[in-house]
Amino acid sequence: MLVDKSHSKKDILLLFRKHGVVIDEDLTKTKIVDKINKYMKNFNYFGRIQNKTELKEYLRNPSPKQRPTTAQKTELMFKAKKIIKWAKNDYIFDGATYMDSDEPYNDIMSIYMWGDSPSIRRACKLYNQSRYCINNVNPIISPEVQDELNNDKFIRRQVLCSLKIKRGTDENPIIVRFD
Repeated sequence: MLVDKSHSKKDILLLFRKHGVVIDEDLTKTKIVDKINKYMKNFNYFGRIQNKTELKEYLRNPSPKQRPTTAQKTELMFKAKKIIKWAKNDYIFDGATYMDSDEPYNDIMSIYMWGDSPSIRRACKLYNQSRYCINNVNPIISPEVQDELNNDKFIRRQVLCSLKIKRGTDENPIIVRFD
Protein backbone atom coordinates (compact mmCIF):
# COMPACT_ATOMS: atom_id res chain seq x y z
CA MET A 1 0.00 0.00 0.00
CA LEU A 2 1.17 3.51 -0.78
CA VAL A 3 1.66 5.87 2.19
CA ASP A 4 2.23 9.57 1.55
CA LYS A 5 5.78 10.65 2.39
CA SER A 6 4.56 13.52 4.58
CA HIS A 7 3.54 11.01 7.28
CA SER A 8 6.51 10.55 9.60
CA LYS A 9 7.37 7.28 11.29
CA LYS A 10 6.35 8.82 14.60
CA ASP A 11 2.95 9.86 13.16
CA ILE A 12 2.28 6.33 11.90
CA LEU A 13 3.34 4.74 15.20
CA LEU A 14 1.16 7.16 17.18
CA LEU A 15 -1.88 6.62 14.93
CA PHE A 16 -1.70 2.85 15.23
CA ARG A 17 -0.99 2.99 18.99
CA LYS A 18 -4.11 5.14 19.50
CA HIS A 19 -6.11 2.47 17.71
CA GLY A 20 -4.78 -0.51 19.63
CA VAL A 21 -1.93 -1.72 17.42
CA VAL A 22 1.57 -1.74 18.85
CA ILE A 23 4.31 -1.47 16.24
CA ASP A 24 7.97 -2.07 17.07
CA GLU A 25 9.72 1.31 17.20
CA ASP A 26 13.01 -0.20 16.06
CA LEU A 27 11.60 -0.86 12.59
CA THR A 28 12.33 1.70 9.89
CA LYS A 29 9.54 3.62 8.22
CA THR A 30 10.04 1.60 5.03
CA LYS A 31 9.60 -1.71 6.87
CA ILE A 32 6.52 -0.40 8.68
CA VAL A 33 4.96 0.69 5.36
CA ASP A 34 5.77 -2.72 3.85
CA LYS A 35 3.92 -4.47 6.71
CA ILE A 36 1.10 -1.93 7.00
CA ASN A 37 -1.57 -4.32 5.66
CA LYS A 38 -0.69 -6.76 8.46
CA TYR A 39 -1.11 -4.00 11.05
CA MET A 40 -4.44 -2.92 9.51
CA LYS A 41 -6.01 -6.28 10.38
CA ASN A 42 -5.78 -5.54 14.14
CA PHE A 43 -6.69 -1.85 13.81
CA ASN A 44 -9.63 -0.73 16.03
CA TYR A 45 -11.76 1.70 14.03
CA PHE A 46 -13.22 4.63 16.01
CA GLY A 47 -13.10 8.42 16.12
CA ARG A 48 -12.20 10.06 12.83
CA ILE A 49 -11.28 6.73 11.21
CA GLN A 50 -14.37 4.50 11.05
CA ASN A 51 -13.32 1.82 8.54
CA LYS A 52 -10.45 0.43 6.49
CA THR A 53 -11.23 2.65 3.48
CA GLU A 54 -10.94 5.82 5.60
CA LEU A 55 -7.65 4.58 7.06
CA LYS A 56 -6.23 3.94 3.59
CA GLU A 57 -7.44 7.35 2.42
CA TYR A 58 -5.88 9.03 5.46
CA LEU A 59 -2.50 7.38 4.83
CA ARG A 60 -2.65 8.03 1.08
CA ASN A 61 -3.28 11.80 1.53
CA PRO A 62 -0.68 14.25 2.88
CA SER A 63 -0.40 14.47 6.64
CA PRO A 64 -2.69 17.06 8.25
CA LYS A 65 0.13 18.03 10.62
CA GLN A 66 1.69 21.37 9.84
CA ARG A 67 5.46 21.28 9.45
CA PRO A 68 7.09 24.52 8.36
CA THR A 69 10.68 24.49 7.14
CA THR A 70 13.38 25.96 9.37
CA ALA A 71 13.44 29.23 7.43
CA GLN A 72 9.64 29.47 7.53
CA LYS A 73 9.56 28.72 11.25
CA THR A 74 12.13 31.47 11.95
CA GLU A 75 10.04 33.99 10.01
CA LEU A 76 6.78 32.83 11.64
CA MET A 77 8.22 33.08 15.14
CA PHE A 78 9.66 36.55 14.42
CA LYS A 79 6.26 37.83 13.27
CA ALA A 80 4.45 36.21 16.20
CA LYS A 81 6.91 37.67 18.72
CA LYS A 82 6.56 41.07 17.06
CA ILE A 83 2.76 40.97 17.42
CA ILE A 84 3.05 39.78 21.04
CA LYS A 85 5.48 42.61 21.83
CA TRP A 86 3.15 45.14 20.18
CA ALA A 87 0.28 43.81 22.33
CA LYS A 88 2.34 43.96 25.55
CA ASN A 89 3.15 47.61 24.76
CA ASP A 90 -0.56 48.48 24.72
CA TYR A 91 -0.87 48.32 20.92
CA ILE A 92 1.12 51.51 20.39
CA PHE A 93 2.38 52.42 16.89
CA ASP A 94 5.78 53.81 17.85
CA GLY A 95 7.95 52.63 14.98
CA ALA A 96 9.73 50.02 17.11
CA THR A 97 7.23 47.34 16.11
CA TYR A 98 4.62 48.78 13.76
CA MET A 99 3.90 52.11 12.09
CA ASP A 100 0.19 51.71 11.25
CA SER A 101 -2.73 49.29 11.69
CA ASP A 102 -2.20 47.55 8.35
CA GLU A 103 1.19 46.08 9.30
CA PRO A 104 0.00 43.86 12.18
CA TYR A 105 -2.96 42.75 10.06
CA ASN A 106 -0.62 41.73 7.21
CA ASP A 107 1.64 39.88 9.64
CA ILE A 108 -1.21 38.02 11.32
CA MET A 109 -2.68 37.06 7.94
CA SER A 110 0.67 35.57 6.91
CA ILE A 111 1.01 33.39 10.03
CA TYR A 112 -2.49 32.34 11.14
CA MET A 113 -2.47 29.15 9.04
CA TRP A 114 0.33 27.72 11.23
CA GLY A 115 -1.88 27.53 14.33
CA ASP A 116 -0.27 24.35 15.73
CA SER A 117 2.37 26.57 17.30
CA PRO A 118 1.40 28.05 20.69
CA SER A 119 3.10 31.37 19.85
CA ILE A 120 1.00 31.76 16.71
CA ARG A 121 -2.20 31.01 18.66
CA ARG A 122 -1.22 33.57 21.31
CA ALA A 123 -0.40 36.19 18.67
CA CYS A 124 -3.82 35.64 17.05
CA LYS A 125 -5.57 35.92 20.43
CA LEU A 126 -3.76 39.15 21.29
CA TYR A 127 -4.40 40.62 17.84
CA ASN A 128 -8.13 39.84 18.17
CA GLN A 129 -8.19 41.68 21.52
CA SER A 130 -6.69 44.86 20.05
CA ARG A 131 -8.83 47.83 19.12
CA TYR A 132 -7.05 47.85 15.73
CA CYS A 133 -8.36 44.38 14.82
CA ILE A 134 -9.66 44.61 11.26
CA ASN A 135 -11.11 41.08 11.10
CA ASN A 136 -11.25 38.44 13.79
CA VAL A 137 -8.47 36.00 12.86
CA ASN A 138 -8.68 32.42 14.14
CA PRO A 139 -5.59 30.21 13.77
CA ILE A 140 -5.92 27.03 11.73
CA ILE A 141 -5.21 24.08 14.02
CA SER A 142 -4.76 20.45 12.89
CA PRO A 143 -7.22 17.91 14.35
CA GLU A 144 -4.52 16.17 16.44
CA VAL A 145 -3.46 19.40 18.14
CA GLN A 146 -7.11 20.40 18.62
CA ASP A 147 -7.80 17.09 20.37
CA GLU A 148 -4.77 17.63 22.60
CA LEU A 149 -5.94 21.18 23.47
CA ASN A 150 -9.44 19.89 24.26
CA ASN A 151 -8.00 17.19 26.54
CA ASP A 152 -5.85 19.76 28.34
CA LYS A 153 -8.88 22.04 28.76
CA PHE A 154 -10.93 19.12 30.13
CA ILE A 155 -8.21 18.22 32.63
CA ARG A 156 -7.93 21.84 33.80
CA ARG A 157 -11.72 21.99 34.33
CA GLN A 158 -11.75 18.99 36.67
CA VAL A 159 -11.09 20.59 40.02
CA LEU A 160 -11.41 18.69 43.25
CA CYS A 161 -13.08 20.95 45.74
CA SER A 162 -12.20 20.35 49.33
CA LEU A 163 -13.13 22.06 52.52
CA LYS A 164 -10.87 22.09 55.55
CA ILE A 165 -12.47 23.02 58.82
CA LYS A 166 -10.18 24.08 61.61
CA ARG A 167 -11.62 24.53 65.02
CA GLY A 168 -10.10 27.01 67.40
CA THR A 169 -9.62 26.37 71.06
CA ASP A 170 -10.24 28.76 73.94
CA GLU A 171 -6.49 29.30 74.26
CA ASN A 172 -5.87 29.66 70.51
CA PRO A 173 -9.01 31.08 68.83
CA ILE A 174 -9.29 31.68 65.07
CA ILE A 175 -10.01 35.33 64.41
CA VAL A 176 -11.35 36.55 61.08
CA ARG A 177 -11.14 40.30 60.43
CA PHE A 178 -12.70 42.18 57.59
CA ASP A 179 -11.01 45.57 57.17
